[in-house]
Amino acid sequence: MTKQLFTPTDSYELYKSTTLKCNLTGAELSTILYILDDYIASNEYKLDDPDFKQNVDRLYAEFQSVTDNFFAQHEED
Repeated sequence: MTKQLFTPTDSYELYKSTTLKCNLTGAELSTILYILDDYIASNEYKLDDPDFKQNVDRLYAEFQSVTDNFFAQHEED
């Protein structure tokens, strides 16, 4: 069995699989994470959905990486 390249079938599929860039402040990132934490706390059953859990885990990893990189750069100042 050979792997086939994933090709989105419509604009929404393309949107879901495309890495986008957003210009957010640290406060805005913190707000998103705060709201996400609150949402998960009141809807823990959502974590049973592997797609949802994967997306949440990726959000945390990306936002944490941005935060860590910011403080690492400014630690040297």
